[in-house]
Amino acid sequence: MNARLTGMLAAMIALLGAGLATGTRVYYALFLLLLLLVLSSLASALWTLLTVRVSMKGVRSRVVRGDRLMTILTVEHRSLLPAGGLRVTLNVPGGANARQEISVEAPPFARRSFRNVIRCPHRGNYEVGVSRLAARDMFGLFEFSRKAPRRLMRVEVCPRALSARPMPLKASDVGPEFRSRATEDNASPSDIRKWQDGDELKKVHWKLSLRKRELMVRTFEESARPDTLVIPDLSGITALRDQKLTLEDAICEAALGAVKAQLEAGFPVRMPLQSRRPQELSGRTAAELSGFADALMRVEFDSPYPYEQILMLMFQRMQRTGGAVLVTSRLTTRTVDIAMRMQQRGIQVKLIWITDAPREEALEMLERLKMSGAIVERMDPWAGEAAMASGSRDAQAEETPFDVE
Repeated sequence: MNARLTGMLAAMIALLGAGLATGTRVYYALFLLLLLLVLSSLASALWTLLTVRVSMKGVRSRVVRGDRLMTILTVEHRSLLPAGGLRVTLNVPGGANARQEISVEAPPFARRSFRNVIRCPHRGNYEVGVSRLAARDMFGLFEFSRKAPRRLMRVEVCPRALSARPMPLKASDVGPEFRSRATEDNASPSDIRKWQDGDELKKVHWKLSLRKRELMVRTFEESARPDTLVIPDLSGITALRDQKLTLEDAICEAALGAVKAQLEAGFPVRMPLQSRRPQELSGRTAAELSGFADALMRVEFDSPYPYEQILMLMFQRMQRTGGAVLVTSRLTTRTVDIAMRMQQRGIQVKLIWITDAPREEALEMLERLKMSGAIVERMDPWAGEAAMASGSRDAQAEETPFDVE
């Protein structure tokens, strides 16, 4: 019960009391007039709500984070009584506020359409569409709402692949363990040819050479190029919801950008996602980038293990790894020490630190890491948010309506 209805009921009670006390018919007439107004308002709000139909067009099933969906809302109702405005509640992709309310006005038996912009600020899988309808009378005495009859649509908001330079990896020049990454795989002979200057004696096929009376050497299959290990930090982030989602978006997009750069350069990529439901992705060509994007869109930042423990586990598994990309929003001494050990082992390391407030002691650690030969990048997660938000208008304000025949 709102203030207007409360005041109306108080006035009706006062008029009825005055009529009973004085017997004057005017008070009874005014009371009946207000009662008729209240009943008509009640009927108008209910009739409008029961007959209203709202549909939404323009929602795509898959978008990239930061995209805006230009949707069209079509509203129609069949109430013969004068009605007030309609309030449409939309489920939209978002952080702290995942709902959007739009107030529209439509005459009876007339279909009106309204343009509305829906922003997609964060990655994830969302239900988008009209979730609730509300109708009120023209005097503002009553407002009733109900759940929208149409089912919501699924919208996948994928992370963007940030622009990044690939790390050049050489199969024969990656440190003290170059033998395991040699350009030829000695366990896989492929053919035999005549001796050439510069061939190694251990490759000579002595039995065949004696039979043919000339030196013959074995050739071997070229081993696969060294792969790149991309390890995003999936530990839980303690922050406000919007800040948390922005940091998660930045980590996923930095990791996806590194994957894209390495795949386009021709280097195989492996990406372990150590959340509560661990999985590991691998790819060799840029055509497989969509699989990485899908996994990063759905992954939860709920790893039960600290990031340093994940790095140590990956460090013990690095046999043919030529490079490692570490993406984290928390820079610790242990993380830097593990990265330096990887670099000393002959693995090219790139550390991407997601932060907008670098600490002095952290910058000193990064300088030590740079001196060891590692690549260090610092990314402000809110720089991209400001660029996407610049020039945007409030998504809750509907534009000029236009009729649809």
